[in-house]
Amino acid sequence: MHFETGKGCMADAIASSSTPAPVEPTAVRGACPAGMASIPGGTFKMGDRGDTVTVAAYCLDLTEVTVSAYGACVKSGGCSADTVGTRLFAGKDRGKGACNWGVEGRSDHAMNCVDWSQATTYCKVQGKRLPSEEEWEWAARGGDEARTYPWGQAEPDSRMCCAGVSTRTNTCAVGSLPDGNGRWGVQDLAGNVWEWTSSEYRDPAASVPVDEARVNRGGGWPDSPKELRASFRYASVPSMRRDELGFRCAR
Repeated sequence: MHFETGKGCMADAIASSSTPAPVEPTAVRGACPAGMASIPGGTFKMGDRGDTVTVAAYCLDLTEVTVSAYGACVKSGGCSADTVGTRLFAGKDRGKGACNWGVEGRSDHAMNCVDWSQATTYCKVQGKRLPSEEEWEWAARGGDEARTYPWGQAEPDSRMCCAGVSTRTNTCAVGSLPDGNGRWGVQDLAGNVWEWTSSEYRDPAASVPVDEARVNRGGGWPDSPKELRASFRYASVPSMRRDELGFRCAR
């Protein structure tokens, strides 16, 4: 396995001799806050990792955190804007405007160019947290429906924000492509920006952490269609900021 501090490589899928029997999903106890979807828990086999996991019921943001929402946190003093303007992509400067922070007309776009600590802090201020890798994949695969992509089995097309299938020069406004929504109405789980999770990146073959890296999921606007699969994995070191990397929160 090869790993880079800018953008990690996908781990090889691990073969399994058995598939867990479908389980009846369990509902979230109590209503989720406005702007969050209620995701039932269940047991499933991770697509590219190959291991079987169980997730409890949880709430997940319907959209990626927007520039406007993050700005409100900065204004309240809960979040840092000291370095969100860094225009890094795998150690390279993509150019002016690559990051959405401070760019006119992008208040409803996904907040990108934030590192893992900034994303974690934002969610904590909201009384939430980053989702785990397992929770993220469960939502993207539609739970026990085992979808290849959040919207189903159909190959990627213009229903998501991805330069690999349509012309894109930056992110899209969150929720602007509803045909790509997931089973519970969760938006932009494929394309737009990769999303930080709370999980350490572990080599499936060795089950050990890799360079303190954290798992990224979902595929970003400049990426290829293969990276939009619900099971596809990347990773970045916690200090990395990229114009194709943002986040959403869970509870």
